[in-house]
Amino acid sequence: MSLVSTAPYTYTPLNLLKEGTIANVYGVVKFFKPPYVSKGTDYCSVVTIVDQTNVKLTCMLFSGNYEALPIIYKVGDIVRFHRLKIQVYKNELQGINCSGFASLTFEGTVGMPVTARTSSKVFSFTPQDQKMVEALRVWASKHISASSTLVQLCDVQPMQYYDLTCQLLGKAQVDSTAFLLKVWDGTQTLLPSWRVSTQDLTFEGDLSHIERLQSLVVDILVYDNHVQVARSIEVGCFLRLYSLHTKLQPGNSETSSSESLRLEFHLHGGTSYGRGIRVLPDTSPCVDQLKKALEGANLPVTETSTGICQSENVDSSTLSSKDNL
Repeated sequence: MSLVSTAPYTYTPLNLLKEGTIANVYGVVKFFKPPYVSKGTDYCSVVTIVDQTNVKLTCMLFSGNYEALPIIYKVGDIVRFHRLKIQVYKNELQGINCSGFASLTFEGTVGMPVTARTSSKVFSFTPQDQKMVEALRVWASKHISASSTLVQLCDVQPMQYYDLTCQLLGKAQVDSTAFLLKVWDGTQTLLPSWRVSTQDLTFEGDLSHIERLQSLVVDILVYDNHVQVARSIEVGCFLRLYSLHTKLQPGNSETSSSESLRLEFHLHGGTSYGRGIRVLPDTSPCVDQLKKALEGANLPVTETSTGICQSENVDSSTLSSKDNL
């Protein structure tokens, strides 16, 4: 990745955009959907941005290359879009990518290094760009609410939706519509978590290492349109899962004690509320925080734990894979 020297670009405030034009814009991410497989062969990402004019613009971005779409991690990130086509959809202006479209994404937190996220090997970035990013950071700190849905496993409660940053330890295809991810973030859920049996599955990952970690590992089932992305993720990668659903299901115990309850994790099909998966690079600040948590994790001393449910078969046909919001 390298910088190139070019003539300065002109950036249009969002309140001055006109239908039928191709514009360069800066904005703060107010809502986004991680790249997902569209009805065709391309990946699609939806991004709603806002700037100091308080005007919002929703952008529908398509690409055959997952990595070519904006690399957004959370609400509050700052994006720069070059050659964004402006059109009208349902009586509102909308941005779509066209030939030559390019994007940069920046951390939106005041004081953080201004480092661009992009799949482009060459791009321009001037002192004026630096000033625009820093000005948007200051404005966003006063006008954009930070996402409160990002949690650690130790803070998860049932019947809620969360964003989770974690490391992938193992994976397996359950059936044509469901895929298993075994992950951890260095903390342990307050309630015991369910276990999906891998006995009859083609499992990828170090099961002996997973067994040593015991109750620090949780099983997540992802469904439908997320399966293709999940299948492509390499074991050991760092992930963020968006709008992950936690549920409670009675365990095998014949007692009615709360100790028999199990915590389930589902990433349902569809993209409502930004539901999706994003692979995080090792260099991102959130991964640095996660690595520290993993290094400082309190690893189980014994080989068995009463805080974890025994392995059992989970019938994926009984699990909802559709949007249920």
